Amino acid sequence: MTEWYQARILRLCELNNVEDKKDILTDIKIKFTALNNRDAEQVARSLNYGPLYSQLTSNDREVVEQVCDILTILFNVLEPGEIYQKYLDEISDLITNPNASVRLLVLREFLRTALHPQKIFQLLADTTLLVSIVNRIGDNDLNVAECAMSIVKKVGENSNGLHVLYKGELLRTFARLLQNDTISFRVYEVIVDIAKTSQEALEVSAQSGFLNSLINILENEDILLQLNALEILTQLAVFEEGLSYLEQQEVLSKLVQKIAQVNENPLSNLLIPGLMKFFGNVARHWPNELFSRYPVVISALFEVIDGGDQNILGPALDTLGFVSASVEGKYALQALGDAMMGALKKIAEIVQRMPTALRIRGLNNLALILEVKRPHQDNRILSLTKLWFDSLCDDPLGMIVGICRQPFADIRQAGLEVLAVISLQVWGQEYISIYPGLVEFLLDRNIESFKECKDVKYEVVRCLSQAERDIFDADTMQKFKQFVNEGPYFVEVNTEVAVEGAL
Repeated sequence: MTEWYQARILRLCELNNVEDKKDILTDIKIKFTALNNRDAEQVARSLNYGPLYSQLTSNDREVVEQVCDILTILFNVLEPGEIYQKYLDEISDLITNPNASVRLLVLREFLRTALHPQKIFQLLADTTLLVSIVNRIGDNDLNVAECAMSIVKKVGENSNGLHVLYKGELLRTFARLLQNDTISFRVYEVIVDIAKTSQEALEVSAQSGFLNSLINILENEDILLQLNALEILTQLAVFEEGLSYLEQQEVLSKLVQKIAQVNENPLSNLLIPGLMKFFGNVARHWPNELFSRYPVVISALFEVIDGGDQNILGPALDTLGFVSASVEGKYALQALGDAMMGALKKIAEIVQRMPTALRIRGLNNLALILEVKRPHQDNRILSLTKLWFDSLCDDPLGMIVGICRQPFADIRQAGLEVLAVISLQVWGQEYISIYPGLVEFLLDRNIESFKECKDVKYEVVRCLSQAERDIFDADTMQKFKQFVNEGPYFVEVNTEVAVEGAL
């Protein structure tokens, strides 16, 4: 069986005509993909791949793409690491092939090896190969660069690999890549992703000096570089050891200072979205720490929302949503007094009057502000979310229902998601039960044409079908349960029976 494939591959190497080559490659692919798993594995393991590799230097891009396609199929039939063992020199050379598809082919095979707990040690033992892979983080083709980054991250997650990466030639390779501003952030992303996997990884990454280099960018005059650094440091701040490390390096206090001085430098305004996102993510995980240690951040957040500057309003809304996502965060905001009430009134204005993208963002974050999962519900938290909902405007439910009736899928869905959040809470169920025409609207399948909206409306009705006793009458509860049993996409068919002679 293998002989046919080997003969066709050798014939491929003898031909000069590009179209003839493409025909042979097509035949090989069709015949191979028709094999059962056992035969495919036998052929893939028995073939001599050398002649196929030689075709990867062809001047015809389509031929190279087809060969890559066939090699990808063959590689995937084999165990990770098999190709590495048989053709180490050949595929190591292909990492620097001029064609991005070839580089990607080889790197994807190494990624399979890196993802295999037993086979990853092949990579760890080959420093020369790892240097080649790390260099590809600087590749001009983003897909190639991202694949190389994934491999290096997996190596760094391994305790042995961690120590291999941060010494000798590999350490120097990282350092060389950091000389280029664009590529450097790819390297920093890898370093931070490794650092956040364990306490040991954080310590080794810090000892390399690279985390300090990233932190120092926050002092750079280039706002764009600062924003990029903030984006990556945000990932470090969301796990406890990472946040502690950043506090030890006084990163958070420096960022707070930047917020406090924002009015002194007009360009600093450009930093606010990144700063908001950073502290928003911190607040999502550690709300109490943020409120107790960095109150100026919360004050700045409310100022931005109150100011209504559309350029920085989106990230501020997201940050408030992050802060409010946990019950802890909700209570911390409540303790601030009237500030939250003012922000809620502003959100009501945003979701009614501002451009669509901001309206949707406002609604998405309003859903986070009001959401309380059933296990966390008690009288105290439900009283708070009811108070906040009532504070939005004179007729908050009317406002949300109006948005749910919009003819555009995106904003309609965002409105329904707010409705879903309140339908899980007793006070929300009570409001829905007495709002004129709302139950009928929720049960009417004919007015919902968007799949996303059908899904959310189904969720609303599902919550209402489990409502507290005596909020809805028995007939309505029966309709809710029937709606849920029929599923989100049920279509009612009207059957007309023709009666002979009726005409």
